[in-house]
Amino acid sequence: MKTIKCAGFDLNIYDGPIGITVSGGADSAILLYYLMKHSEDTIHIFSLGNNQRYRRNVNVALQIVETCIALTKNSNVEHHIRYCDVQTHDEVFHMPKQFVEDKRVKVVYNGTTCNPPKEVTDTFKLPVSRPRDPDVKHDVLSFGGVAYTPFANIDKKGIADMYREEMLDVLFKMTRSCEYDPTSNFFENIKDPGLAHCGHCWWCEERKWAFGRL
Repeated sequence: MKTIKCAGFDLNIYDGPIGITVSGGADSAILLYYLMKHSEDTIHIFSLGNNQRYRRNVNVALQIVETCIALTKNSNVEHHIRYCDVQTHDEVFHMPKQFVEDKRVKVVYNGTTCNPPKEVTDTFKLPVSRPRDPDVKHDVLSFGGVAYTPFANIDKKGIADMYREEMLDVLFKMTRSCEYDPTSNFFENIKDPGLAHCGHCWWCEERKWAFGRL
């Protein structure tokens, strides 16, 4: 294992083969970039497309992988895509869990960040699903030593710093944070953004707060 610095933050690069869940969002995209830039082992990339939201995240994830290959000149990756009707926690981690059980990967990375401060999320149109607790630290190996969520104690402003430090505007523009859901009443009067951003959901508001733009 080696440790690298990214925007003043320590990121552990574990010996591989390693895995990472890539959703198409800004967090997992830059985490993938760091892994491809610094890991010498095979990287297994896991993406999940759900029919409820038209599988758009998979379209974006494919572009992110291609962009990271071009940026890092590292093509020692395998991209595994699975589809489901409705995305759940179990569905997201179904493939990574199987790869761990089969000993095909040693560690699975996940790019989840912590929420913005409460005074920020209180201004969002949708409520917070998981309140921020600054005293809880989660950036450690868990689930039997195979799950690593290095950004768990960083909010998206920290992620924005990483993009600026690496000058990755080309990668940021490729990412998509929007969770437009045509089955939700909240989006009833909001135009379908396609592969762009609706600008109204919780995740779009978080992105605007952190990066100052969509």
